[in-house]
Parts: sequence; C-alpha cells; structure tokens
Amino acid sequence: MYFDREKFSNVNRKSVLTPEMKAIWDDMGLGVAVVNADGICEYMNPIQQRIDGFSSLPVVGEHITNLYVPHELECIPTMECLRKGEPLLKKSYFYKTTKNYLAGTVSDFFPLFDHGRLDGVIAFTIWTGTTSLAEHRTGSARASGAKAARFEYYTFDSLVGEDEALHEVIDEARAASQASSHVMIWGESGTGKELVAQAIHAASTRSEHPLVPVNCAAIPENLLEGILFGTAKGAFTDASDKPGLFEEADGGTLLLDELNSMPMGLQAKLLRVLQEKRVRRLGSRTEVPVDIRVISILNVDPLNAVEQELLRRDLFYRLAVVGIAVPPLRDRRTDIPLLARTFIDRSEHVRTSGPIDIADHVLKVFSEYAWPGNIRELQHVIEGSLALLGEGNLIEERCLPRHFREACAASPALQPASSISLHRKAAEPVVSAANYFDYQGVRKSSVIPLKNCVQEYEAQCIRNVLRVTGGNVAKAARILEITGAGLRYKIRQLGIEDED
Repeated sequence: MYFDREKFSNVNRKSVLTPEMKAIWDDMGLGVAVVNADGICEYMNPIQQRIDGFSSLPVVGEHITNLYVPHELECIPTMECLRKGEPLLKKSYFYKTTKNYLAGTVSDFFPLFDHGRLDGVIAFTIWTGTTSLAEHRTGSARASGAKAARFEYYTFDSLVGEDEALHEVIDEARAASQASSHVMIWGESGTGKELVAQAIHAASTRSEHPLVPVNCAAIPENLLEGILFGTAKGAFTDASDKPGLFEEADGGTLLLDELNSMPMGLQAKLLRVLQEKRVRRLGSRTEVPVDIRVISILNVDPLNAVEQELLRRDLFYRLAVVGIAVPPLRDRRTDIPLLARTFIDRSEHVRTSGPIDIADHVLKVFSEYAWPGNIRELQHVIEGSLALLGEGNLIEERCLPRHFREACAASPALQPASSISLHRKAAEPVVSAANYFDYQGVRKSSVIPLKNCVQEYEAQCIRNVLRVTGGNVAKAARILEITGAGLRYKIRQLGIEDED
C-alpha cells in the first residue's frame, strides 16, 4: 500500500492529544492508544483499558513491552509501525496482556510525524473477543488431548477483611458456589465484585472448566451479539464459522460484567438461551446445546435497573436466583488499615530499607474519607504513595497523590478534623455534622439551616469536579450525571463562577 508521508507530516502527538481530541477519544466506542517514538504509552482511552484489563493499572508512562506479552519488540505491532514508519491497517490480532487477558481485535496503527520526523503511533482497536487465561489454557489443552492447566483464580481466602458485612457476603457466596444456580452480584464500582465471582467459580464443581468474562459495556452493540452467540459463514461480509462465548464457556461459567449496559433486545435473546440451554450462531439454522452457569455483575441495584428499564424484569428473575450485594468500603471502615497493609505487602515496588508503615494521621484520614472509588481507589492511593515515597519507609501526607489530597480538601467530613493540607483560599470554615453536636446534646448556636448545608456541599462537589476536568463544564456534567444546562444553572445559582 502506498503511504503519502508528506500528507501526514504534521499529524503529531500534540495534535491528537489536545484536550478537545482527548475528550472525543474518551467517549469513543473504539479503543484508542497513543505511544511516543520510544514506545512509551502517553494515552489510552477507557475502552482500550477495559479491553486489555488495565482498568486498575496505571498505563501512561509504561513502555509498551511492559504491558503486552511477548515482551520482544519485534512481536508487538505498535513497535512494528514505529520501525517501518508506515500504517498497519485492518490487522487482526490475538494477544495476551501482562494482566493475563487474552484479546482478539481488529486494529489500525498510524505513525505520527512532527515536521517529517517520526513522533509516535496512534492505534484504533475494535474488540472481537476476550477470555481469561484459564479459558485459553483449557481450550488449548482440550485441542491437544492434554489435561488442562489449572489457572489460579481468586479464592475466598484471597478476600481480605474482617468486617461482619464482608463475612456475610463470603458466607452467601460459599453457599452459592456449591449449587448450580445462576448468581447475580451487585455493588458500586471498585468493591471487588469480580473477585467474589472468581471465588465462586474456583470453589464450584465447574472450576476445571473455563471462566469466560465479557464486559458488556466495553463492546460496541453491533459486535456483542456475534461475540456472545458466535457466527456462521455467510452471516455477513467476511463472516466465518466461529464459536461465541456461550460455546467457549460450555461446562464452565460465563461472567457477564456490567449486565445493565447490555441492549434490551440482546437481553431478550440471552433470556431465550438461558431457558432453552441452546444457542444459535448468527446466520445458522442449527442450535448447539450448552451447559453453562451465568454469574452476572451490575454496578447498580438490580431493582433500580429494572425500574429504569436498563434490565429486563424476566431476565432479572432468571439470573438473580442467588443475589449478593457487595458493600462499599465506607460501610466496612474497620477493614481499611488491613487492606492498606495488604496492598503495601503485595506491591511490586522493590524496597531494601525495611518495612513500610503508614503514619497515624494518614490512617485517620483514610478512616474518615468517603472512598467513592472503594477498594480500587484505596489501592491506587497506596500505589501512588509508594511511588512518591522515595527512600523513606513511612507514608506521610506528602506521599499521598495530589488528586487524593484535593478530594480530601473538598470533603466536608474531613474538615477540620484532617491534617491534610486543604490548599483552599480563605473562606468560611466548612461546618460538618460533627460540629453541631456534643455529648451534652445540640449546641443550638452552631446549627445552620439544612438548605445552606446542602448548597455548600453541592458547591464543593461541583468545584472539585471542575478542578478535575480543567473547567470543562460538559465533561463535568457527564461525571455528575446531570445535563450541561443544569450544571450551568447550578454554577450561577451557587455563585461558583464569581469565586473562581
């Protein structure tokens, strides 16, 4: 293929990573990644991170060979594009990431140039299928007639915590693992729902068969049906005979993550497969029997999802035979020190200066913070703190990631109790509920109207999100889950513009 380098001579990293372009990449249904001329990742959009299992791993600043297997430069298409300085278009790949995700994709790689000098690569990816490493090993072993290698899933012993609420979840999940019924798990993002799902599979009689995960939110709607049910040759242009994830999970477990993101029409087809225990590939006239257990995961309460028409009521009854609600971290605060200690001990940071501890005032902040990102956020804070620790062995305020300190600064519950520097301009001190009461009863002189409390809290939340988005109101509105017009009204109503 002829490539006109002159035409692209000034399409460089700077031009594709402007705030405006990144806002587009962030919301695309395609995976997008950008690396520099040295192979260092400078951007990866949320879809690409979910495709490759990097949602809980900081990828920016990592060399491409640290993210994908094999590590040899010549085997990675991004590096091939850099080496040749020419596009690689409509390439079908099947690869493994360092997080043990196996991904099938169709990708386009475009070299970037700055005044004719090679500046990096931008890649666009369509997801065609991802399975766990266990499924790949099992399938390979079956094909060769050998015994499948056992993949080490998370087990119930891997779940860290002593809180009573967590132990209730573990007890319910243990009981569910011994039955064959479908299981529905729900809870906020970052609470460890997939870990519970893996533990159920690992303790079940299906553990020798594959656990096949699929993220219903990470796959474009027009591809999801073929990925789940498979395709027959001639179903559409270039279609081939290919089994879907239902067939690949035969005998094992199909893990449907973010089920509430699945289109309603596809939910009806899913319901039929579960009822009939047979699946028909797209374009085929025959049905294939399947023996699977479905573990579904939702990041919202399922009854709310039903009321909001995000989940079919009949599918809910079919899949929620056993229902498990995983509590948020703020409801099991006594586990925070133990979890923080666990993340430190499991860290890949090489330390030679002895054990690492957490300062008491930092633990106090951890115990009072709301943790909207739950356990995943705590893990990221610990990882960031270790990265900033230097040669020391005590995590103090200076080690905490900047975004975490700013979030603490905007949290009424942490003012003025926390020792975290708030970095706010002079203003009226924020009054929390703790300021209004003492052991003798209500201090009436301290009480202010509830409406004022609500407005102050709203203003703090909006300021914090605007700070994170760099003042981008449209993006802030999406994060806050309100309309752009509604957010602008709130900004005017609360006088936020006048204060900035």
